[in-house]
Amino acid sequence: FQTGSGTSSNMNANEVIANLASKYAKATISPNDDVNMSQSSNDVIPTAIKVSAHMDLTHKLYPALDKLIDEIEKKAKSVEGVIKTGRTHLMDAMPVDFSDELRAWTSQLSSSRKMLGVIEQRLLELPQGGTAVGSGINAHKQFAKYFAQEMTKLSGSKCKCVPSENFFHELSAQDCSVQLSGELKNLAVILMKISNDLRWMNSGPLTGLSEIELQALQPGSSIMPGKVNPVIPEAVTMVSADVIGNDVSITVAAQAGNFQLNVMLPVIAYNLLKSINLLAGAMNILSSKAIKTFKINKKNLEASLAMNPILVTALNPIIGYEKAAEIAKKAYKEGRPIIDVALEETDLSKSRLKRLLDPAKLIKGGISK
Repeated sequence: FQTGSGTSSNMNANEVIANLASKYAKATISPNDDVNMSQSSNDVIPTAIKVSAHMDLTHKLYPALDKLIDEIEKKAKSVEGVIKTGRTHLMDAMPVDFSDELRAWTSQLSSSRKMLGVIEQRLLELPQGGTAVGSGINAHKQFAKYFAQEMTKLSGSKCKCVPSENFFHELSAQDCSVQLSGELKNLAVILMKISNDLRWMNSGPLTGLSEIELQALQPGSSIMPGKVNPVIPEAVTMVSADVIGNDVSITVAAQAGNFQLNVMLPVIAYNLLKSINLLAGAMNILSSKAIKTFKINKKNLEASLAMNPILVTALNPIIGYEKAAEIAKKAYKEGRPIIDVALEETDLSKSRLKRLLDPAKLIKGGISK
């Protein structure tokens, strides 16, 4: 942490560059008059934030996010047709195909990926050329244009940098950082949801859901022999919590755009890059050490599904909600399959009940007849 414009970091870089240039050119190169020509810390640091965020986003976060989406999709394809009990409010609900549950995750992640792509384009609108207050004082009129062109070349023409349309905006505010951080926070929330779903499904092995078995990576207890904990999902939830906190810091810092300059740029840069790198690392480990390697416990899935009283929902259009509720409560109270109780309490034949209560049919939605 330093002066809010990041002048200390900028001048430190200028002095190192000037010393090296003087050494190799065998001439006196000034850190201010030469290296800092047509520039100011006030436009250099906002530009550095955008460029560095774009680099880490495209080189680190995107590959990790794409890998996670791909790994979940592979797992979803491998479990297509495996039916499990759905849950709302952590209570038994109508059945779902395991693959649909997993593809809900990929849909969330893909949506976040799409939004990040929109924000990414704004990172290429560079403040360089605004100099001290946004007016471009002491800078050549074409400096911003040539700078953006040079940045495009340095990227290998993989992205097109352009001068910002309004330098006053870019120096006094950090809207783009707030927008990017907000979507990173959203991604963190998605990862926390996925991780918590994995933890619940893995809970047990005897007195929890035990629908899946996560890869055992380390002993889970220093005192309880044989205990294995869901360490990767737990680690990812902590990353998510940190990223959510970083977003709060960035939001508060972005409010410090007093008149022509935001004076909390270093903490914005620190937390923004930290969030990108934390999320990239978390997604890499989540995909390779949790999603890719977990196994499903078909026996437990089938046992839970067979005893699920909420399957009676499919009978609502035929016997009505009240009667269906009575059957569900009786089945739950007596610990019996719903089909047996429905056979006693209705005039529906067993063959028709089997057809109406078939989980493979229920996961497709619609109205049972």
